[in-house]
Formats: sequence, C-alpha cells, structure tokens
Amino acid sequence: MFKGIVHGTGIIKKISKNDDTQRHGITFQKNILDLVAKDTVMLVNGCSLTVVRITGDIVYFDIDQALNTTTFDSLEIGDKVNLELRPEFGSLLGKGALTGNIKGVATVDNVTEEEDLLKVYIEIPKNLTKNISAEDHIGINGVSNSIEEVSNDIICINYPKNLSITTNLSTLEAGSKVNVETLNVSNEW
Repeated sequence: MFKGIVHGTGIIKKISKNDDTQRHGITFQKNILDLVAKDTVMLVNGCSLTVVRITGDIVYFDIDQALNTTTFDSLEIGDKVNLELRPEFGSLLGKGALTGNIKGVATVDNVTEEEDLLKVYIEIPKNLTKNISAEDHIGINGVSNSIEEVSNDIICINYPKNLSITTNLSTLEAGSKVNVETLNVSNEW
C-alpha cells in the first residue's frame, strides 16, 4: 500500500517497445534516486512497478500487464511522471491509501484555477463511475484526493495549487489521459 502522496516527478528519457512489453527509463531527481535500488517497488503515475535497472540517474521499469489499463502506452520521451516510494512498514496510510492497481484510463475534461486551487474535471469511464460519489477518495496519476463533485460521468477534484510543484498536475489540460485508481472502504487503513 502507498499513501497517494507524490514525492516528486521524473522525466521519461528512454522507451523500448516489444510486442507485449515496454521498458521505460525515467530520469529521477537525486533526492528520490538516492532512496531506490534494483527491485524497489514504487508508484509511477499511480501504477505499482518494480525497478529493474539503474544506470546513472535513469531508473528502468518493465511494463507488461499494465499496458492494457494505464497511460504508459501513450507516454512519450520528455513526459513528466509522478513518483512515490513505498512507505516504511507500519506507517499510517490514511483514508486515501493507494494499492497501485490502476482500474482504467480517464480523460481530463477541463482544468481551471481558482485562488489557491487547481480544479480538475475528469471524464471517468462508465465502468468506474458506478461506485463513486462526492467525498470518495480517488487516485489520479498517483495523487490521492477526495472527489468534490460528481455529475454524470464527470468528477471534479480540487487540488491545492502547490501540488503543481511536486507532481505532474501542471501538465494536465483538456484531453489529457490519466491513470485512475478507484478506492473503496477496504483500502482504508
């Protein structure tokens, strides 16, 4: 389990594609790079992945099954991804804890700024909307927050603007694809 609190971002530096798998090489910030090693399990844009190799400041992940349910297949070199390290054993996770099991991909409908808030409106696929309501927590690219409003298949999430500094929220715009992890009572710790 993860907290859904992003530690920082990485930039996709290399992508190798095979028929059913991809290897993504991501440049890590030094403060995060110093905390990872081969076989470290962490969240990348909300998806639980295992470090397979580290070369300099580039950390590599193999992606296979997640290609069908995430945005990894559409990411390009230069894209920014959110990174979260697994908390220490015994840490309190809180209500918005994430498993790293992405349930699907959604599309950003609109992004607006209001005072200290970034309001992100996301069109959630029908198969994911049946069990969500306002005030439920949801993981978007690994950032866990509560849903402010639900209208048909559009949800609104209010993020503090300062999250734009440590996450890829600032890159979101209408049409952006995002990874979604829906949370339920069994995720609460």
